[in-house]
Amino acid sequence: MIHRSRRTRGFTLLEMLVAMAVFAIMSMVAYQGLRAVLDADAVTREQAQRLADLQVTLSVLERDLAQVIDVAVRDEYGDSLPPLRLRAGGDTELLELVRAGAGGDQRIRRTAWRITERGLEREMWPGIDIVDTEAMRVRPFAELVGTEQVLGLDSGFFFIIRTEEGLQRVESWPPADADGEGASLPLAVELVLDLPGVGPVRRLMAVGL
Repeated sequence: MIHRSRRTRGFTLLEMLVAMAVFAIMSMVAYQGLRAVLDADAVTREQAQRLADLQVTLSVLERDLAQVIDVAVRDEYGDSLPPLRLRAGGDTELLELVRAGAGGDQRIRRTAWRITERGLEREMWPGIDIVDTEAMRVRPFAELVGTEQVLGLDSGFFFIIRTEEGLQRVESWPPADADGEGASLPLAVELVLDLPGVGPVRRLMAVGL
């Protein structure tokens, strides 16, 4: 009768080291792939949020411009102001307007929009006459750029008017050569936002529908 001896053969130290090295490499590759997917998802979510904020902001601005009315208003010094004007405000431009449909006790209200380095903000007064500058409230709207980014220099407000030669785009309002009441309201306002990595985004909005 022949007896066969059995020996249990395990892994050698070299085989264990090779297996551990392969497992470490595969884990690193899987982690890098997962990290890339998570980073891409975060960027997509951030861009989607900015797009949603931009759509809401443009809708509110478009509504304000559609509700512009041609009425006489005054500033804190009692001087007459046009119902729509673009004026410098430090390093930014301020689009001021008088609109109806404000709701509440104030059916008519003076409102302003400012393009900041990161997006847009809206300023509101309790009435149409700017008699108390401290009563103005500021509401920041969309932040359209990422961290350490700013809007491009091409951002700004422009105005579409009708002339004898046809439609014309001007950069200021009221025009420097306006005769007062002859150019109280333009046909439309064009908003240009120079977004980093995207370029100029343009939106044309009618005034006083």
